[in-house]
Amino acid sequence: MKRYLIALAACVILISCNQKKEEMYQHMPIDKDATTETVKLYNRLLDLADKGIMVGHQDALAYGHSWYKEPGRSDVKDVAGDYPAVIGWELGHIEIGAEFNLDSIYFSDMKQYIKDTYKRGGITTASWHGDNIVTGNTAWDCAQDSVVRTILPNGSNHEKYLTWLDRVGDFFLDLKDEEGKLIPVVFRMYHEHTGAWFWWGSEQCTPEEYQQLWIMTVNHLRNEKNVHNLLYAYSPSETKDEIEFLERYPGDEYVDIVGYDCYATGSDSVAVANYKTAMNRNLEIITAYAQKSGKLPVVGETGMEAIPYPTYFTEAVYPIISQYKIGWVLFWRNAWETNMPNHFYVPFEGHSSTPDFKEFIAKPDILMNADIK
Repeated sequence: MKRYLIALAACVILISCNQKKEEMYQHMPIDKDATTETVKLYNRLLDLADKGIMVGHQDALAYGHSWYKEPGRSDVKDVAGDYPAVIGWELGHIEIGAEFNLDSIYFSDMKQYIKDTYKRGGITTASWHGDNIVTGNTAWDCAQDSVVRTILPNGSNHEKYLTWLDRVGDFFLDLKDEEGKLIPVVFRMYHEHTGAWFWWGSEQCTPEEYQQLWIMTVNHLRNEKNVHNLLYAYSPSETKDEIEFLERYPGDEYVDIVGYDCYATGSDSVAVANYKTAMNRNLEIITAYAQKSGKLPVVGETGMEAIPYPTYFTEAVYPIISQYKIGWVLFWRNAWETNMPNHFYVPFEGHSSTPDFKEFIAKPDILMNADIK
């Protein structure tokens, strides 16, 4: 009886706390047990979208063009004098217990970078290119159409995959600020799923299987692993209309943020025109759906490799994104590897697009880290 009363009291306290959160904040994330800091972040993100569009950069603190692991450095900060407001990270290989990720960033360092970002008032988002559990190869090993099926409940790899999810959860649960409170993170999982280049892609599983994978992941992290410092972002590659965008959508009760990934391919004015058309179409799709569903719309990934078009930021990006109310636009990484000299998406010191990037971030509705403190 005593044990029952203790459990009942705990339940009452939990319900009371959740009611207070709902009374204090206008917007609630899908996780009703989300930490107060996570609820604050969700409301802050929606409020910041009224102010402008945040600039994001993948792996911004860990390395840049021709450098690796220099404390306090960032290619964006080198050319712009400030850190990006949003910094993206990649968790690939956390699932197999590796010390470092796909891009040779030690997870211990990544945790510190995330803590540093949070202390500065910045936002963290994380993607996860988990390995192909069937073949043991990378996420890009997508010749099979059975991988997702094997990790769903009753599948041959289900229990093993749950241990992978546990390791992902452990990473998020180890992100704590100076007061010991969990740092909230936007988790952009199983992205670009409308393409066919990952094992969770459109040719590798059915829409129903993808939805089940998403729901299983959220439920395991939230309900079994007790990870309550996440906002979940849905981010397909380019889609042609809302029907395609929603074909694999798991439902509003499993998504906090809606976005898409879109890249400029080529280097001439035709490539830029095509990119602008694709960006505009997808922004129309996600902002229209966000307005109906109350979600936050974002550009999950974008960029033009090596930035051969010197006015890419002011002529290709800004005229399109400035027409919409979105949370952020995240440019992809600046590779540090010497064998990838042209794999970069924001300028570094001396690059020809630097003046254009400076003009871009100087726009009153484009937000850097200092603009969101």
